[in-house]
Amino acid sequence: MTKEELFTEKAANGYTVCYVAGCPLSGQCLRSSVGKYYPSRLPVAKCVNPLHDNVGTDKCPLYRTGSKVQMACGMTGLFTDDMPRSVVSQVRGELMERYKRTTYFEYRKGNKLISPAMQADIRKLFRKAGWDGDVKFDSYVEDYDW
Repeated sequence: MTKEELFTEKAANGYTVCYVAGCPLSGQCLRSSVGKYYPSRLPVAKCVNPLHDNVGTDKCPLYRTGSKVQMACGMTGLFTDDMPRSVVSQVRGELMERYKRTTYFEYRKGNKLISPAMQADIRKLFRKAGWDGDVKFDSYVEDYDW
């Protein structure tokens, strides 16, 4: 699938796009790039609110990099045999609380990719629980951080 086909598909399936004129980040923002491929046959688009705080500035809270990033895929090996049970229990409990049970298992099985921000968040949970060893995900892929 080409980049254009992928962006057109994402736009048609409701990805939030951006058409804020004069935004300093539009040249490298994924939302702006996908917006350029929005199918003309669709009369309504899900768009960024241009009146929201900092939208259209270099501090836009809805900015997504237009470059592919390293996404983690799967967490079946996240908890290792040498981890104390208290760490496993605390981290697993916090992950299920944050992402809810069903979503947690989608991430765990690799059905949903784990963004770099979420990877960092998970590593922080391990540090908070007292684990300073490696935190490894099952595999990694290059993809857009939708």
